[in-house]
Amino acid sequence: MLVAIDPMLRAELVHMLQEVLGGHGRIRTEEVPMETQAWHIDRVANLHKVNAILIFFITAVASIIGSLQAGLVNTAVLAHTVKRGPGSGRRMALGGAIPEFIYAVLAFHFATWLLTFLGLDARGVTLLVGGVLLLLGMYFLFLFKPVFDLDRVDVKASGVRKGILIGMLNPQLLIFWCGVRLMLTPMGFTDLGWSDAIPFGLGAFAGALFLLLMLVRLGRRALERWRPRSITLLFQAIGALLAVSGLMAIWRA
Repeated sequence: MLVAIDPMLRAELVHMLQEVLGGHGRIRTEEVPMETQAWHIDRVANLHKVNAILIFFITAVASIIGSLQAGLVNTAVLAHTVKRGPGSGRRMALGGAIPEFIYAVLAFHFATWLLTFLGLDARGVTLLVGGVLLLLGMYFLFLFKPVFDLDRVDVKASGVRKGILIGMLNPQLLIFWCGVRLMLTPMGFTDLGWSDAIPFGLGAFAGALFLLLMLVRLGRRALERWRPRSITLLFQAIGALLAVSGLMAIWRA
């Protein structure tokens, strides 16, 4: 059975075998066993799958942490849950999580293009990531003020469409997800392509949906447990961690 192989992968296989043989003689492409070529293709495909799974879980965790803030979507989901029941809250949660996917994918492509356009080396990427971490940390330390004000939410209109519209009113998500995409590079994800935006966006969607559904489940109890003071202290701790991490990254660069 013939196995199609990319010319670049074929050249890499030939080069690897030439190195193993110490450079003696020349190896023609057709001399590489088809089984070896197929094994190498499977290995590359499996590594890509592992990377996709890791990216998904990393972005899911980042999405959960980022969605803890008392923003428009969280407040709307709580308001609809308390005033109109869990079913309305779940529909609002689903709609509110969809823009997370949209903004995450857009930010992924923009940050990837930015890295290519700027032509940053490893030191430049580390400095950029350190700066983003420092800015996010300072925001959570000094500017972030969470408030759940359910009385100001209009619950007459509800559903997935309303959740999407409210979620799209958070363009600052682009900055957040650009920072997450840039942080993937120092973590070892240095060769990401367009297809990697899918697990990146799905992780962002899954993390946001998980937290919003937890708000639906907790309902009014969330207001009792997640008081503004408690959330402020939590995000100040996260902000301090981000700021210190940013300073360390800049110092080591």
